[in-house]
Amino acid sequence: MAEKMIGKSYLNFQQDAALPHSYPWHPRLSERLGFFRLIEGQGSHEVCFTNPKLLGEKIIEAGRD
Repeated sequence: MAEKMIGKSYLNFQQDAALPHSYPWHPRLSERLGFFRLIEGQGSHEVCFTNPKLLGEKIIEAGRD
């Protein structure tokens, strides 16, 4: 059975302070994905509330191709 390649994207919002800067989300957690598309944006951990339009645009960007 042949393996299928599944595209992966990682959204990183640069003002996310949910974790201390010494213990960041990216690249500490994102590197576990292997090969992935990195999508970055200006926003915090709660970007879904503070800027939902930007989040939607970044999700669309992450899913391109």
